[in-house]
Amino acid sequence: MDRVNLSDIAKALGISQATVSRALRNKSGVSPQLREQIFKVAQDLNYPFKLPKDRGFKRVGIIIPDFSNPFFATVCYGIESVLRSNGYLTYLVNTDEDWELELDAVRSFLEESVAGLIVAPAANSERIYENIGGKPLVFFDRHYESLNAQSVLVDNEDIIFQAVHHLVDSGHKNICLVSGYQPIYTGRTRTLGFTKAIELLGLKKQNCPIVEGNFREPEAYEATKVALKKYKPTAIVATSNKTSLGVLRALRELGLSIPNDVSFIGFDNLEWMELNDPPITTIVQPAFTMGTLAASLLLQQIHGHPSSESVVLKAEIKYRSSVRRIGEQNVV
Repeated sequence: MDRVNLSDIAKALGISQATVSRALRNKSGVSPQLREQIFKVAQDLNYPFKLPKDRGFKRVGIIIPDFSNPFFATVCYGIESVLRSNGYLTYLVNTDEDWELELDAVRSFLEESVAGLIVAPAANSERIYENIGGKPLVFFDRHYESLNAQSVLVDNEDIIFQAVHHLVDSGHKNICLVSGYQPIYTGRTRTLGFTKAIELLGLKKQNCPIVEGNFREPEAYEATKVALKKYKPTAIVATSNKTSLGVLRALRELGLSIPNDVSFIGFDNLEWMELNDPPITTIVQPAFTMGTLAASLLLQQIHGHPSSESVVLKAEIKYRSSVRRIGEQNVV
């Protein structure tokens, strides 16, 4: 089989080889959206990313809270795609949402003199980063407002508001949120987006319960069963891909169908969601872009040209067939 080269990627996207080259070498002049498309096609075609021959091996530490979560895997692929082409190897550590394991990881990375850190912090880990000796640091997905550190985030409030708005437009007034872990930034902000939507869209708070799924499938499963029996919502919104699985398992166990019995909006665009019967309407985070931007910000710090700006990305909704208009038997 012939080796994949820049021209193959350029041809697949209908762009110039020069544009592909700039994107893969993390150079300016390529929009974040196009850069993500280029890296995605490169991944699909198995393009052989290489470390530059004229640079030594430098290391960057990446800390994530959950190895098993596909969202973090995609972010890490974006990070590695940028760093590898710039002469950096990545060292990945999983904390399992444990701040003490995170502390051990940070100390180890500092002792090994990594060039910088890219971190999705666990709850209660704020003090770890208060004194890391000026080491380049970028947070992603989550951050601490009190720390003067760059971050790449998603506008969680806005996308949950949009999800509720879609359900309201479809006639739903009894909507349940299966929330995330509240001590974590993403858990708080997604819940805040829901409560703002309830207020601004004129819904009754008592008809729109929030139950705690804590970003874990078993807890989301139990919380959803309670919500369905106690509140009988016509629609449910999940706040993570694992929460989505818990909700679906509860619906199936109780013999409820989507969308005729309960409409559902999931979170993260995993392959099984499109293959589900019916396909799941879901919130899509720009995970790969989040990774490439986090890596780019870190490289700017390492090279002595830090930007004071953090980045907030917009998520979107992939509309499929799991939401029904109230009063109609067909799905939308």
